[in-house]
Amino acid sequence: MNFDFIDTNLLILIISVIAFLGIGLVIYVLISWLGGRNKVSNRLEEFVSPEASIAMDSKAAPIVPREIRGSLLSRTVFSWIRSLLQFLGRFAPAKMILDLDHKLTVAGRPYNLSAGSFFAIRLLLIFWGVIVAFLFNRDFNNFNMNSILLGLLVVIICSLLPDAWLRGRMRTRQDEIRRGLPDALDMLSVCASAGLGFDQSLQKISSYWDTELGYELQRTTQEMEMGISRADALRNMSSRVDVDDLSNFIAIIIQAEKIGMSYANVLHSQSLQMRVLRRLRAREIANKLPGKMIIPVALFIFPAIIVVILGPAIPTLFGIF
Repeated sequence: MNFDFIDTNLLILIISVIAFLGIGLVIYVLISWLGGRNKVSNRLEEFVSPEASIAMDSKAAPIVPREIRGSLLSRTVFSWIRSLLQFLGRFAPAKMILDLDHKLTVAGRPYNLSAGSFFAIRLLLIFWGVIVAFLFNRDFNNFNMNSILLGLLVVIICSLLPDAWLRGRMRTRQDEIRRGLPDALDMLSVCASAGLGFDQSLQKISSYWDTELGYELQRTTQEMEMGISRADALRNMSSRVDVDDLSNFIAIIIQAEKIGMSYANVLHSQSLQMRVLRRLRAREIANKLPGKMIIPVALFIFPAIIVVILGPAIPTLFGIF
């Protein structure tokens, strides 16, 4: 086995990963820095804008607003990156765009990504993985099975990493909404028992809750204020969230509205049922923990115990043999 070739491939892989992480860290720091500067700039514009100047002094001459806004980096590098993502996003199939758009909506639009931009990022990651695989197998005269397998592994990881990240964001947001749903139903039940209507109860809860469920309820109330019917607005929320418990609750609310049932009784029974389901899910997660602990116990704890027990006997065994 050619160990020098394997060491060279590992060195290339480590350098590529460090370079990729370094570039990502630099971009994240620049975005955070520009975001902080934009907040300060927006705060300053509240006092130096023409409207504010005219309000403070009606006789003062209006200030001509700047035609160029933003820093040089945001108008050059980030603008080029956005243009590149938009250009690559045009090559995505329509069916894939619809599926990605739904997944991003369920995930809460992380980093304000669109379906085309996400497809472009995944395409660029695959291209980067192909480049790394080519560097592993750049010597066409001496092919090595280890380098070929390592290059394929890098390409597969780069192609699956964006989808795994998106599924993780979806799962996290859905779990947060699922955990907060029983408390929301309790508050809705209290508001309905106090005499408020269902729409007013949703508006009251959404104005006090700074959670993902609160944002969805606020968007639902805004849709109803725009003229969308209550049933359609609730169905839209069910489609955006894609949580089974919330979908079942919305179906029951729509059915209760059709047959004329009292909202207070429906909300009270649903809140009790959701709390029972949350308790059962907590027990299910607790029962899964012993099985998940087998792997770390077998890998980290058992070898240490064996070393502690058999360590003192090793010199005696060497003395015997």
